[in-house]
Parts: sequence; structure tokens; C-alpha cells
Amino acid sequence: MTLDPREITEHLRPRWAHVAVECLGRVDSTNDWLARAALKRPTVVAAEEQTMGRGRRERRWASPPGGIYVSVGWQIRPGASIPTALPLAVAVYLCEGLDALGISGVSLKWPNDLVVNGAKLAGVLVECVDRAPGRSLLIGMGLNLETPSEAAELPADRRAIGLADVGVIPAREALVTAAASAALEAGSLEERTISALMRQRWPVHDALAGRACTIEQANGETLHGVADGVTEGGALRLDTADGLRILWSGECRVRGGWE
Repeated sequence: MTLDPREITEHLRPRWAHVAVECLGRVDSTNDWLARAALKRPTVVAAEEQTMGRGRRERRWASPPGGIYVSVGWQIRPGASIPTALPLAVAVYLCEGLDALGISGVSLKWPNDLVVNGAKLAGVLVECVDRAPGRSLLIGMGLNLETPSEAAELPADRRAIGLADVGVIPAREALVTAAASAALEAGSLEERTISALMRQRWPVHDALAGRACTIEQANGETLHGVADGVTEGGALRLDTADGLRILWSGECRVRGGWE
């Protein structure tokens, strides 16, 4: 059954009535689709399958049928800075949006995953694209409706789960609306407001806080420590035997141990 753009548009009203909505069955990547589009106004694109989905640092992201893939994009000023904590802010809004739909037990794994019992339910990817006539901000989100078939073969720190196993599957248009609203709300915030959100609302959903973690850095170094929340800028605070380390998502990723 194809997603209904009219229903999603209706759900986004009145706050986001000016936003265009496109629904596709199959696409290479919803972010790439937006990158090719002439974004005359903020646009939401939703698909039921991606053939070339990806996550952070260009890692391939399996996006088979059985998921919902949503991207939101709009033009920004050339040279405009993007808050480093924006992906985390989007994740907070998406987590709260899913809770409002009756999906409980979702928490946030730094820097951009939504998890249930340690298994990935959804992810967030933020990108900037320079393309004539200007620059675009793209926020992509993927949500598992069903647990991916390859999940059983993944290591413990990369397990996945779908809403079917969580026990609640709202209407797909409602899920698209929750994702789109999360991106639009977070993307409209000033940096100081995002900093306050990191202080006040990220800790409520933090899946890593107080847990022993193994961190793999881009330079090959491995760190072990206990997660101690995030900074206002969205960096992970890790208490190690050698003291507190501040880690940025572009430089490392969380591996096993925390789950």
C-alpha cells in the first residue's frame, strides 16, 4: 500500500502547511533525491525502500522493504553554520514523537541512533549539499517497521529491531509525520536552544549514560570508559582511566559493551 502524501500534508498542518510532501515506493536514497531537487520550499520525501541508503561516514545502510525512510530538506544561506548537535536534537524530537504515538521504551544511543533494548530501531543522518543555485540542509531518518532479516547475523553492538517486535505499529503516514516534524522542529532551532535541549532533554532518553563503552576512533585507537552524557555541542563525555575525554561523532563510533 502506497503512502498517502495528502494525509501526511494534513497531519503537518497548520504549523508546517507550507512544506511540500512527496511519497515514493522505491528510491536510491531519500537524501540523494532531495539533493537533486530544486528546493523552492521545504520538502519532505518518504519512501518504502532505498537501494543505496547510507549512514554516517558513508557507511551503507540496509534499507529493504519493511521500513520507512524519510528526508526533509530546505535551502540555507551560503556559509550558514550547522549546529554540531543538530543530529542529536532531531533524535530527541523523533524519540518524543514516537512516544506520543504509543511507542514506549525507545532511548537514544549517541550520536544518532534510536534503540530499544540495545537494538537499533531508527537512525538520523544530517548533511549539507552545495548545489546551484545555493546550499541545502538535508535531514534523513530511517525507521524499521519489521526487524531486518540480517539482524540475527549482526554482532551484539549492531543488532536491529522493528516496530513489529516492539508491539506497536502506528499508521505509516503518522510515522512519516513524526519523522518530518522532528526534522523541521529541530532544524528551526537556534544553536543556544539546541544547547539547552542537550542539557535538559537528551539525559531523559540517554541509553549510554553510566554504561561502560568501547569507542573506536577513526585513527584506529580504542578507548574504554563510562559514558557521562553529552556536552552542549553534542560531544560524548567518556570517563576513562586516564581522565575525561570529549569525543566527537565525526571522529569515532560506539562499539560493543554498552548494550
